[in-house]
Amino acid sequence: MDQSHLNASQSRSVDRKTIEKNRRIQMKDLYSELNSLLPQTSRESLALPDQLDEAANYIKKLQVNVEKKRERKRKLLATAAFEKLNSTGSSSMSSSVDVSMPRRLPRIEIQETGPVLHIFLVTSMEHKFIFHEITRLITEEAGAEMTHAGYSIVDDAVFHTLHCKVEDCDYGAGTRISESLKKLVNTKTKQIVFFVLFSLYLSFSNISVAETPYTYDQNPENGPKGWSKLDHQWKPCNNGKLQSPIDLTNARVSRAHDETWKIHHKPADAVILSRGHDIMVSWKGDTGKMMIHRTEFKLVQCHWHSPSEHTVNGTRYDMELHMVHTSAEGQTAVIAVLYKLGRPNEFLTTLENEIKTVGKEEKEIGIVDPRIIGFHTDKFYRYVGSLTAPPCTEGVIWTVVKRSYLGSLPTVNL
Repeated sequence: MDQSHLNASQSRSVDRKTIEKNRRIQMKDLYSELNSLLPQTSRESLALPDQLDEAANYIKKLQVNVEKKRERKRKLLATAAFEKLNSTGSSSMSSSVDVSMPRRLPRIEIQETGPVLHIFLVTSMEHKFIFHEITRLITEEAGAEMTHAGYSIVDDAVFHTLHCKVEDCDYGAGTRISESLKKLVNTKTKQIVFFVLFSLYLSFSNISVAETPYTYDQNPENGPKGWSKLDHQWKPCNNGKLQSPIDLTNARVSRAHDETWKIHHKPADAVILSRGHDIMVSWKGDTGKMMIHRTEFKLVQCHWHSPSEHTVNGTRYDMELHMVHTSAEGQTAVIAVLYKLGRPNEFLTTLENEIKTVGKEEKEIGIVDPRIIGFHTDKFYRYVGSLTAPPCTEGVIWTVVKRSYLGSLPTVNL
């Protein structure tokens, strides 16, 4: 900016401050004069409004309105994305759909110079795991040797460079490795897109049905802030003292190793259905139990939320799985598993075909083994909270564990 533009900018700033100051003086003078014209008993009833409070309230109203419009836009775009996916197939899904789509989908370029492959990979910060998948594939390839690996970060993009030397005696190895790497990145990209679409389905398909006339929208009428007004039995949702979810640094939470926590799950017949706000797998047979403080809880169902409902130190994960258990006395205990996008998830892969055709009616899907969900039980977060959806019943024992990766997500039908 040159000196003339700088002087002009400063001049406008000074002029604005002068105008604002004169307006405040004028308003005070007018209020003072108006007060002097009122009867003595009425003077105290007329007060000069706090301009900062007025501005803050106006900003809050604008923020609420912007958030409503943003949610509306994302829903419309999500619906368009699903319609495009269902009409053309996942292989032709365009990465231009920007509904919560990662800002940078993975991209790979490979140049072959004699026996050396020069590999250039670009990912977002959250998808750096693909770099490790590529190095693993190369090291497992006979006749291939990694000679260089490095990266640089610009904004949210990670630029990886790898050099791979291929033995001359293995004719065609370079081409074979190149094709394998491209196929790997292409597969991971599809998983990322599938994950986003699956997440959108869970986030935005809040279908209002008679049994659950609520949504997760910010609309105060039937959103979380208004749940207690929809049904008198749902008052804890907004007035309870032990409500979930929470940030797992809360004083109510303990992080410990509980040697008395025992899990004995087993396969059983199950059904799947969409409840509008989530997809649920419900077991009809005996799926075993878990023990917490000598109380026996039987596994009833599991469902997913995206993004995660609980946070850790303010960080929200890509998805959260809830395994709901109940005791003979009617108490509820939930195991929550936090995921971030990464390597394929065996449990979701097993249910891929069922999730693709999920509907509002229960669909029998045969035997489902909850043990393949897989999580570590040595360290976890434990606290007493509530159900995270109406009626928001309190007294729920929460056990929250972390799982590093989530991937291999299928497409779903609306």
